[in-house]
Amino acid sequence: MAGPSDSMPMVFLAGALGCVGLGPWVIRRLAVLRWRQPLRHNDCPPLQGWQQPKQGTPTMGGLLVLGVATTVAIAFGGLVRAEGWWVLGAALALGTLGFADDLLKLTRPNANGLHVRPKLIAALGLGAAIGSLSADPALGYRTLVIPWGGTAVDPGWWGWVALAAVVVGGCAHAVNLTDGMDGLAAGCLALAFGVLGVVGAARGDALVAVWGLSLAGACVGFLWFNAAPASVFMGDVGALGLGAALGVLALLAHAALGLMILGGVFVVEAASVMLQVASYRWRHHRRIFRVAPLHHHFQVAGLAEPKVVVRFWIIGVVLAALGLSALG
Repeated sequence: MAGPSDSMPMVFLAGALGCVGLGPWVIRRLAVLRWRQPLRHNDCPPLQGWQQPKQGTPTMGGLLVLGVATTVAIAFGGLVRAEGWWVLGAALALGTLGFADDLLKLTRPNANGLHVRPKLIAALGLGAAIGSLSADPALGYRTLVIPWGGTAVDPGWWGWVALAAVVVGGCAHAVNLTDGMDGLAAGCLALAFGVLGVVGAARGDALVAVWGLSLAGACVGFLWFNAAPASVFMGDVGALGLGAALGVLALLAHAALGLMILGGVFVVEAASVMLQVASYRWRHHRRIFRVAPLHHHFQVAGLAEPKVVVRFWIIGVVLAALGLSALG
């Protein structure tokens, strides 16, 4: 396999062009299968009005992103080490869970899928399994690197497994919560994966570079069809699968803490939901935000969806640059 610096442009381009090339065929197949966005009737009235025009748009486009990205990564040597199978296994495991969730939304009344709790438990369990596999000190992954300072701390076996569970499980669900507007999650994922891929290439870690850049390229290619007005949605199959892959890749790149910076949009989106739920339960049904996740708060406040998405992208670019400097 060529060195990461040599293959970096080709890996990214293969992921992007693969999604752009296969996208029309995949979207037609999703439409033929009638895998189309259902309407949730339990959303608040303003969101129901905004979601109505999106009803019937093909969904589960995450199958395209995951399929292209994993094919490109494998072709460029993404499985030459056992760690590559961890990334692939995490993406496929939670992608399959998301696929089942998407199918249930298409068949159940009111577009209800799996409950949140079993999905969260499954994601945390997957993260703990990845943590136990990578906890051997001989592998060199069991270190918590402080951003900018570069200080490495060994959290111990139990600490590392718990950290991995939180990173992988939390990342998967944070991406899923962010995937609520055209292009929002895909754009932020492209930035986060791109930073990890560049960091991997700079460090000479071909595996992290190949997986990061193949996933970043596939997300960029998917944006060709997912940008407003979207011709296809990612679905839980993509959000959960790509979020899990991002979490595992961050662990392999010693970027567990750095991910909170470069993936700050996901962190804030998830935090807005947790704060909203806590406030509603413990403050006598008082809310902090008009609607959670945060992107819908701004939408209800009167900002057009494309403007919210672009502004979140801009914040994502700034955070990605900060993350790159923190991990460099």
